[in-house]
Amino acid sequence: MIFNTENLRDNIKVQTFLGNFTVLLIYKIFFYSPDSFILSILNEILVILTVVTLILFLSDAVHSRRINPLSMVMNVGILNAVIFFMITFSGTLMGGFSEISNGTSGNPGILFSLISFLYSFVIIGSLAYIFLVFKELFFLKQKKNVSTYFNTMVVFFMLASLTSVLKKVPDLGYIRDTFFIISILLIVINSIKISWIAFIIKKEKISLLVLSVIISILFVVNIINGAQSDSYSQTMIQFSAGLNQFFKIMMVYGAIYFSILFFTTLFHIPTAEAFDRKAQEVNFLQYFSKLITESLDFKDLAETVTDITTKVCDAHASWIIWKDGDDFKSIANKNIGYYDSNIITRFILQNLQRKSGEGTMVFNLNRFENKSQLSEEFFNIAVASLKAHNELKGFLVAARKVNLNFDDEDTNAMDTFSDYASVAIENSKLLEESIEKERLEKELDVAREIQRKILPSKNPEYENLTISSVFIPAFEVGGDYYDFFEIDDNKFGFVIADVSGKGISAAFIMAEVKGIFESLSKTIESPKEILIKANEILERTLDRKNFVSAAYGVLDFNKEVLRVARAGHCPIILLRNNIAENLRPSGIGLGLNFSRHFADTLEETEIKLKDEDTIVLYTDGITEAKNSALEDFGDKYFEEILLDNYEKSVSEISNKVIHAVTLFSQNNPQHDDITLVILKWKQKLNIDGEKEWQNLAPQLKK
Repeated sequence: MIFNTENLRDNIKVQTFLGNFTVLLIYKIFFYSPDSFILSILNEILVILTVVTLILFLSDAVHSRRINPLSMVMNVGILNAVIFFMITFSGTLMGGFSEISNGTSGNPGILFSLISFLYSFVIIGSLAYIFLVFKELFFLKQKKNVSTYFNTMVVFFMLASLTSVLKKVPDLGYIRDTFFIISILLIVINSIKISWIAFIIKKEKISLLVLSVIISILFVVNIINGAQSDSYSQTMIQFSAGLNQFFKIMMVYGAIYFSILFFTTLFHIPTAEAFDRKAQEVNFLQYFSKLITESLDFKDLAETVTDITTKVCDAHASWIIWKDGDDFKSIANKNIGYYDSNIITRFILQNLQRKSGEGTMVFNLNRFENKSQLSEEFFNIAVASLKAHNELKGFLVAARKVNLNFDDEDTNAMDTFSDYASVAIENSKLLEESIEKERLEKELDVAREIQRKILPSKNPEYENLTISSVFIPAFEVGGDYYDFFEIDDNKFGFVIADVSGKGISAAFIMAEVKGIFESLSKTIESPKEILIKANEILERTLDRKNFVSAAYGVLDFNKEVLRVARAGHCPIILLRNNIAENLRPSGIGLGLNFSRHFADTLEETEIKLKDEDTIVLYTDGITEAKNSALEDFGDKYFEEILLDNYEKSVSEISNKVIHAVTLFSQNNPQHDDITLVILKWKQKLNIDGEKEWQNLAPQLKK
């Protein structure tokens, strides 16, 4: 079981108070006799214990609440009014209850004692709450440890209350009076220690002036009424002489405290407005410090900036002149129309050079020639620069409709606030860019996944054909495309293409191109016819600004023939007998022309393959790779590397080419996709010749 110590402590306080209350009630009704000095001493002790436990019980409730000085003062005033009515009408109340008690059968003294007890306890509860309010106000906003002063005063309050029973001993009455006088002196000293006045706003100070006058008068009236009302005095003294003394002390405390509070507040009034403004500036700066690290929309943040600017600078309107490229525009208008702000903005921009300098600039619109065009009359404007990393982002403008100039305090506040606003706005822009970057990253992830599925996961394997393929995108995704198609058992198709442009748009066009070639390869064998049909299909989807260069080939294993067609793509290189031959069958790119001209200019070439023939297909990302001097890798250097490694495997040839391109362009970023596909033909041994040799071999042995 888990015990809540705080609740347990509260329960102990409640039980202690109720126990003291019950004991005191029983004692007052059945045992107390005002004529006995010993019983009077015991009565005072019981009353003090009950009051102390009541104060301890109420203290947590008062202290746990958010302390609002003005509401506490109001509560003191209300309780004083309650005490005033109880004293004023004590004769009527107690007299009426006395008659009822006398007319009641049984023991009338018990009923009257009970009524008197409850009456007195209402006074006790009011005094306990007033005492706790004085305690909270005493410690409120104190920067030093002043508990000794207050505790000393409380001790003398108790001594003055306890020694009130010495009134029955005339020779010892001076002790009671001495403690009472010391208590009054301590009240005066502690009442001067008021720290919380400086932390309330001007409006609250004015309200406090009125309340302090009314409440101090109520305290004085209660002192006088308490002394003049015989019924009240008799009831309180009979209940407890110490309580009556405590009542006098608290009334004097209230009269002194609220009198001093009045004059203290009065002296703070002239500086209240300045303090309120500084406090408001600090609050706004703290608020903006928080905004700097938070996720905020740029538009919402700009509107918050202009809203706070009107309050910080005591302006009637505000807006931001935001730099958009080489132009400026008005945004986040507060209490001013866009038409008026644009007119004043032009005036500001025309006069900025004349007012050039650091800090907030102030302009007077009295001589503004276009002032008559404004729908509302403005007299003065203050302009502060919004900078981030020493780069001008715009200007923050505050405007007044009264002919009251912006003073140094206004401009200093605007300087400080504009610095915070600049950082906050820059952070919001960076945040937007970060969110946009994250969104693009997610799109790129999708595009990369699409491209990964589009390109072959592995190269096909044949007995007499070896294949190597390499794809290196210039960006996260690219527009290059290659693929292989198994047409039937004896035919093999392949394609290489380059989509104009780069990035995501090129990658999606590439995805469409893949679908076209994959479907056409199953129904059409002629490379030329496939390219013609692909061009017709792309007419429905390809934009005018995009085109696709491509080369398509079909290899017949039985006939050992390669047929290729080229639609504006890089030449197909044939490596044979240490010679590099560029095959350039005519043709224009897919998407450049959708008329008959495309088919008329397209040519199909047939090549009879020989052993060790190597076919090289590539995109211009290889030949147009640039070094630090912006020189191209070039066709010649490319062919030299191919010939130098002609006798090696296709994988080795590919590695040599990519290695050479990487070294050549290592000091210059890759600007285009790189695709390289190499096919090497291995000729089969003639089957008929092999059988003839097998028949001839036995005869040769003989």
